[in-house]
Amino acid sequence: MGQILARRDGALLTMELSNPGKANALDFAMLGALDEHIERIEKDDGIRAVVLRGTDGGPFSSGADIREWSALEPQDFAQRWIGEGNDVFRRFERLRCPTVAVIEGLCFGGGLELALCCDLRLATTRARLRFPEVAIGAIPGWEGGDRLQRIAGRGRALEAVLLSREIDPSTALQWGVVNAVCAQQELEARLQEWTTRLSEVSPRAAALAKALIVDDDKDPRTAYPAAALAVRSNPDAELGIRAFLAKTTAVF
Repeated sequence: MGQILARRDGALLTMELSNPGKANALDFAMLGALDEHIERIEKDDGIRAVVLRGTDGGPFSSGADIREWSALEPQDFAQRWIGEGNDVFRRFERLRCPTVAVIEGLCFGGGLELALCCDLRLATTRARLRFPEVAIGAIPGWEGGDRLQRIAGRGRALEAVLLSREIDPSTALQWGVVNAVCAQQELEARLQEWTTRLSEVSPRAAALAKALIVDDDKDPRTAYPAAALAVRSNPDAELGIRAFLAKTTAVF
């Protein structure tokens, strides 16, 4: 049974996928743990950024645990594994605070689907990304194909899914699937740069800006004025404006 280990460092929460012996394959226990962490994050405004990663120097996740879902009856599989799993993934994607996936090794199937729920993805040169599902008579059921399509385009998403093509780090960067690629020895410094910056910006502005990008169902005619009103009414706006006029850095 897998778990998600969490550690807090100031405004940063780091969650580590852990399922030893299965390359961090995702199971019911890990989906439940992720849901619990999401609830805690939403209740704690002190958390300004979240990092999701796998084994240090090793796999992010080999995907969904086949032994777990293959034992389910079709209806149970559709409702619990896919339906409830997607509920958790959508909640994670819509977290109020920025999220970063750190991909150091293999990131396959459901693991890649989870990484695509993050706002930013940082990969090392040893990262391996792939949707292998159709080769075993399955599909990327946690909306990974849709998310990849929105990032890389329909043709590339179909190529990745239908050919089960492994996406190397340079291609992932070219497609926009990852935001940056670095050598293993540079990873922690690059990650710290990102998380420091994410923890410095206005949390209210970041949450509203993220929601406008992530919510595909919004009506722009009402969503943007509402967000503008909310952000302008927040004390962070006055603080930021004063800092800008004084040529100083705002501290939120």
